[in-house]
Amino acid sequence: ARRAPGLSPVRRGAAATLLAAAATAALTFGCGGEREFDAGGFIDAANDEGAELALGEQITTTPADEPVYAIRFAAPSGDPNPQLQSGRSSGTMIVAGDAGSAGEQFDHCEGAADLTCFRAANVVLRFEAMAAADRARVSGAVSALASEG
Repeated sequence: ARRAPGLSPVRRGAAATLLAAAATAALTFGCGGEREFDAGGFIDAANDEGAELALGEQITTTPADEPVYAIRFAAPSGDPNPQLQSGRSSGTMIVAGDAGSAGEQFDHCEGAADLTCFRAANVVLRFEAMAAADRARVSGAVSALASEG
């Protein structure tokens, strides 16, 4: 029997990651009646789903005058050692005026090779050099928020 050409293990892993992101995107960007978040509301909802995010100050605005906030991963509770927190990922959060604008911001983010991007309704998260454990928590939280509709 002939074996069909397949993807190498590395490409298979990358393809699986892209499929998971696409599935999350499809769930998150569903049609009609989409939820809209403000900055604090999104952080609270994501943290209720295990994201462990902390909201920083508004650092700028987009050209469409949408706020951009600094975000980081909160220190695990009961861990007062700041040296253990130094490797945690940080990024930015755009709170778009609506889902359409968030979609445009997400597409722009996805076009940057060095960013890891997530979208939930009208919020886009952008991270550089994201730790695998942080990526898993955010991805799980975004998926959970998508399933809540």
